[in-house]
Amino acid sequence: MPPPEDLRLTSLLLTFYTTARLGQEQLSDGGGPFGFDITTALQVDFLIDSYGCDGIVETGCFLGDTTEYLANRYPHLPVRTCDVVADHVAFTKQRLTGHRNVAVLQGDSAVLLPSLLCGLKRPLVYLDAHWQEKWPLCKELTAIRDGVVAIDDFDIGHERFGYDHYNGEVCGPGLIAQTLPAAGELFVGNPYAGYRVPCLQTGRRSGTGYLARDLDPGLMARSNLFVRVPLQPEIIMPPWEIYGPRPRKRVTEKSA
Repeated sequence: MPPPEDLRLTSLLLTFYTTARLGQEQLSDGGGPFGFDITTALQVDFLIDSYGCDGIVETGCFLGDTTEYLANRYPHLPVRTCDVVADHVAFTKQRLTGHRNVAVLQGDSAVLLPSLLCGLKRPLVYLDAHWQEKWPLCKELTAIRDGVVAIDDFDIGHERFGYDHYNGEVCGPGLIAQTLPAAGELFVGNPYAGYRVPCLQTGRRSGTGYLARDLDPGLMARSNLFVRVPLQPEIIMPPWEIYGPRPRKRVTEKSA
């Protein structure tokens, strides 16, 4: 019998690559779970397992690609998601009919987060509600007291990985330091972690930032899936040139 880690990886890959990419016509990354980036799925899987997360909260479900993956991959956990666009919510609800572990709400994610987090002691919170004109990220961050936070479209300082910005403000470490002044560090996904499977996303890839809120950050610090980014007394971005070659092209913005 294959070792447990091989069975876990096989299950993850099967769930990931059988999830329909329904956002492909409207998203520059072609849609799919986590923008069709298997490395993000592996990072999130490590965090859910290592921290013993008791639920998953997602903001910005769009058409439900990531939501469906999470619901199927973690059927033993409640998966709660939301979107400000009523049509997106209606579509995702219909798509996930029959998934008893999923709840889909419509409205402002910053307002809904207390309800989405209710009863969860150590959730994995995936923040992806930054595509419309309103940018709720700062309010979302201050609403999360406990759990592991993953921020999509995050500037990790690497040319290959895109990020969002609104009105000249970058979705990156500087925003975290400004919004959460008590946070001394965050972590970003490591593209050079020696993943056992290749990433098949040849288009846009986005960076992901991670925070441990009232949890031990050492679990991320000791894993090569993540690289630490100090925020105090100054922000120090990862020196990616010591990890591997730096591609020439940098894609910055998510486009519809």
